[in-house]
Formats: sequence, C-alpha cells, structure tokens
Amino acid sequence: MRKKIFWALAIFSLMIFSLINAFPVKAIEKPKSYPTRSIEVVVGYGAGGGSDLFARAVVEEAKKIVKVPMVVVNKPGAGGVVALEYLQSQPADGYTIWAGSSTVLVTAGLLGTTKYQYTDFQPIIRAQLDTMMLLVKAGGKFKNIQELIADAKARPGQQSWGVVGLAHGYTAFIADSFVRAVGITPKIIPFDKAGQQHASLLGGHTDAMLEEPGAALSLIEGKKVIPVAVFAENRVPIFPDVPTTVEMGAKEVLGIYRGIVVKKGVPEDIVRYLEEVFTTAINTPSYKKYEKESFLDWRKGYLNSKDFAEFMRKDAERATEFFKRTGVYQIKK
Repeated sequence: MRKKIFWALAIFSLMIFSLINAFPVKAIEKPKSYPTRSIEVVVGYGAGGGSDLFARAVVEEAKKIVKVPMVVVNKPGAGGVVALEYLQSQPADGYTIWAGSSTVLVTAGLLGTTKYQYTDFQPIIRAQLDTMMLLVKAGGKFKNIQELIADAKARPGQQSWGVVGLAHGYTAFIADSFVRAVGITPKIIPFDKAGQQHASLLGGHTDAMLEEPGAALSLIEGKKVIPVAVFAENRVPIFPDVPTTVEMGAKEVLGIYRGIVVKKGVPEDIVRYLEEVFTTAINTPSYKKYEKESFLDWRKGYLNSKDFAEFMRKDAERATEFFKRTGVYQIKK
C-alpha cells in the first residue's frame, strides 16, 4: 500500500511540475488591439555578437508571452546607426522594437552620425550591464597587460584595439579612464560585427580587442585569446589572475548596457505592456541560464522604463563631457 501511495504522489508531483513548466510566465493584460501581428526586433550588429545573443535570448522568452511571432532582424552598418534609423523610419506602433547596446543608443546622436538623439527613443527596460575585458591573441607578442602597456607607450597612437561599434563611441568612452590612468593612446579600430573584430585580432591585424566575456568565451576556452585586464572594481572569480583596471589606477568603471527601446510616440498602454513582457522574459529560468553562462550576472543590470530613462540621461551627460574633451562631439542639425 505504501508503495502505491509513494508512486501515486510521485506521479502527481511530476504532473504538477510539468504543468508549472508548461505555463512558466504570469498572465499579462494586453492592450485591446495589440499585438495582432508579427513584431520585428531589430539588432544593429551582425550575428554572434553580444547584442545579437541578447536579442535572441530575450525574444525566445518574450514571444511565449505575446503569442505572436517575434522575429530578430540583423541590420548591421555604420556602427549600429543603420538599425536605429530603420526604427525611426517605422510607425510608432510597437511592431518594430530595437534590442541593443549603449555603444550606439546614446553616443551616435552626440557624435553626429545620426540626427536622432537618445531622447527620440522610448525606453522599455535595461536588461544588462556588462563587464568589459581587454584581450590579446594567445601565443602572440603580448603575454600580459604590462607588456601591452609597454608596447603602447613605445608606439604612441599606433597600437590598435578592435571594438564593435564606433571608433570614438561608447567603447572608447569605457576605455578612457583606464588609458588615461596608465598613460597610453591606443588607436581604436571599429567593426560592425563581432566576428570581424575577432578575426582581425586572430589574424594579427589588431593588437588587442575590447570585448564582453560571453562573446569571447569560446575563443578563451579554445585558447585562441587571453584576457589581460578586466574593467571592474574587483577581480572576477573565473579569471582570478587577471588584474582589474581599478588596480591600475582607473577611477571609473563603465560597461556596455543593453536593453529594449521603441520609437518615441508609441502609445503608453503598449509601452507598459512591453515593459511587463520583457521584465517577465528576463526573469525566466531560460534567460537566467543564458545570463549566468554569459557572465552577465556579475553586475545588476535591470532597470524599469522610468529608471532606464534617467540612467540614459546621466550617461549622456558623462559621454558628452568625454566627447567634448576628445574633440569628437558633434550634434547633427
């Protein structure tokens, strides 16, 4: 009898577990007439980079909630500006969503590469705040950060660092506190796709690259690249021997952040709905697994729509100071 009760309880528990996992997200009230058709999620860079991986991870969960197709569309070009301008060319109806990073959202307008400013976009959520790393080719001419710095000082303005995005954009902004602290002036080489950036380093065309841990993990595990510095206050557990930029004198630690925005003018009820959808999506077990495996859990990333808007305002102030100081600030009239 006890065995029968045990197996009955076990089967019942399994059924409950299956039902819970079959319906993992809470019910969210939809606006009356949205969405009724496919939603396009635009990414400003090519496949395989941090923005692309983020978009596909969050969309996989979000589409289960909205119950209409959500299609990720890569539109690389001009350091991410092509995708931003595409979003602005579409109606403000919530059927075109942008998923991407600070490398273009805040900086492109300040640099004059587009007439659109970050204030022309409606924030939905900030999902990530990444930790950048400086990496070099394994078996190449640099074994550690000290050798890289020494070379940069011996060749002012000639040592090359690859970035995804704009040459004088957000990644250069992130690097600024560190390069000023150690007294070097590397040349920033921009790429539209992470794959291009990686190939350039591996081919010896660039000396180093600024990249996120998740996007570089396969290259690190394959012993093709090695991290020489982490842009963080404290050393990270998986790379305990890699020094931080703060250790070397950097006073500020910034990072690439990613989120979801729409064109300004999307109706308020749709904005609120999308905020709930994407907030729920990034709290699902599947997204959390991606977040952990990509080392995106090292820093708190989530901000709601209101807080994301305020964060971008302050970030734009800091970026404006940097761009003016470096002589690249230019708002297109």
